[in-house]
Amino acid sequence: MNIYSVCEQKLKHWVSRLYQKSVVYLSAVLGFFLTLFITVVHCALSYFFNGTISIYDVIQPLCYGALLTPFVVFFFYQVFADVENARTQVKDMKKSLAKTYVAMINQRDRNLTLTKDHEVLRGQKKKVEKELEEQATFFSAIVDLTPDIIMYRDELGNIKGCNDNMLRLLGIKDAAQLVELLKDDHELDDIFAKFDDILKMNKSDVTYESTINGVVYQMRKRPAVNAEGNLIGIMLYGHDITKLKYEQDLLEKTSRDKSNFISTLSHELRTPLNGIVGLSDILMQTGRFNGDDMRNLKAINVSAVTLGNIFNDVIDLNKFERQTFNVIYEKVKWQDFLDDFETLSHLMTEQKNLDFKFNVEGKVAEYLLLDPTRLRQILWNLTGNAIKFTKKGGITINVKQHMNGDAAELSFAITDTGIGIAKEEQEKIFGLYYQVEGTKQSTGTGIGLHVTKNLCQALNGSVHLDSELGKGSTFTVKFSFKQTDGVSESRQVKTSLRVLLVEDVDLNILVARTMLEKLGHKVFVAKTGQEAIDLFKSEELDLALLDMQLPDMTGFDVADVFVNELGCRIPLIALTANVINDRQEYEKHHIDGVMNKPLSLSKLVENLQKYQE
Repeated sequence: MNIYSVCEQKLKHWVSRLYQKSVVYLSAVLGFFLTLFITVVHCALSYFFNGTISIYDVIQPLCYGALLTPFVVFFFYQVFADVENARTQVKDMKKSLAKTYVAMINQRDRNLTLTKDHEVLRGQKKKVEKELEEQATFFSAIVDLTPDIIMYRDELGNIKGCNDNMLRLLGIKDAAQLVELLKDDHELDDIFAKFDDILKMNKSDVTYESTINGVVYQMRKRPAVNAEGNLIGIMLYGHDITKLKYEQDLLEKTSRDKSNFISTLSHELRTPLNGIVGLSDILMQTGRFNGDDMRNLKAINVSAVTLGNIFNDVIDLNKFERQTFNVIYEKVKWQDFLDDFETLSHLMTEQKNLDFKFNVEGKVAEYLLLDPTRLRQILWNLTGNAIKFTKKGGITINVKQHMNGDAAELSFAITDTGIGIAKEEQEKIFGLYYQVEGTKQSTGTGIGLHVTKNLCQALNGSVHLDSELGKGSTFTVKFSFKQTDGVSESRQVKTSLRVLLVEDVDLNILVARTMLEKLGHKVFVAKTGQEAIDLFKSEELDLALLDMQLPDMTGFDVADVFVNELGCRIPLIALTANVINDRQEYEKHHIDGVMNKPLSLSKLVENLQKYQE
């Protein structure tokens, strides 16, 4: 409370007290004069009637006046107080009436404003209602014009509406007929109600496929949820995917046909390739050829091996596309692998009269666990590429190797003095079917480097390119392979095995039999699965080589009979014209190893050494 309020209250207090005292004084004066008046009148009457005025005539009125004056004072004080209260009430009432009047005026103004606002709101409401009606009309038109089927239901599953395409599909006129139809057609009702429980519980979209009247639809359901998160309805949307399913099935069939064609082509072409590689390999080992004859024989062998590598690239590319590629790890004698790689690389460079250097630095364990087929394919692809684009100079292969714990860290750097690759082209050369401009006159499929990069990734390795245009290129691949136990030094090795060769193609029989007999083994040949079973029963065998495709049964079938019915304990090795599919498939039929066609003498020796004990 400030000083002005205090002063105002004090002033009002003193004014009120002064007013109260003045009322008392005025009443006292009035009583005095009234007493005096009564005394004078009383004396005048006494004198008039008695002729004299006694002392009693004076004292008696004064006594009456003295007694009457307090009552007069009180009466007037009370009258003045009531008058003052009435005046105050009137004043307050005037103020209240003034406030009421002002409030009424303000309310009137507010009512006028509200009336105007109400008119504006009514206009806006009509405008919004019109817009909503137009939007609803447009929405209804869109829903009806869509080629898909649409239906919406409440949270209890009651149908609230559907589009025209749904009616046309079911041959009905309106939603009421749809309700009646679903009461009788439980199969159709199940299609529309499918996954409702999941949708109500999770309140998230669900998608499924259903066929209605011969049309395949991809059904999608979406919950309608209010602001409180409660389900208020379900929207069903069906998209016609009949054509898409047909095209998808056709695409899958085309992919299967392509894979079957590649598999058949691989099998059919590897049979003559097996003869070329195997017999040329055998002829080179005889020592009866030299000079031009030996060079020509080596050229035949290298060309056949190169063609086999192209088959491998094509088959692997198909497997990458179908995501069916598998890495098959097996125990490999590392020095023998390097020797084979060096020999083949030397033969390949000889065909173009190029210089060749093969350098090995460091040492690793004798036996490593790796996929020799894939690693050989990577190295042959890079070496063949280097030779293809080098007209003069030479090829240098630097092998760096060292042990890191129980892992062998390997690096192969294949350097050529060929045309080189421009910087802007170096990231593109690993793309599918890509060839550097100006090199398209060179032969090639355009898939070798793409497959090589994918094979490196599959083996957890890497490939890197350093190149300068006009000066040559260096491709470097790096891998890490675990070491593994080798053949025990104390075991007794059989120099001659009794081998069952199960093969139906005469050329393949000639190649395999010649190689085996050249290595000092005795060979028993069976052209059918039944002949193999009969020979297994009658002969004491050390090892069986099984072709996977026989006239009467598969190699898997023969292996199952050997193991499950005849109690086979000898090693079983699969011979296949296809690149290995799945190692687990062979293990499931108790097949211990796999050899790819075309066979080479070194590959055969490498595999047989594992079982000569």
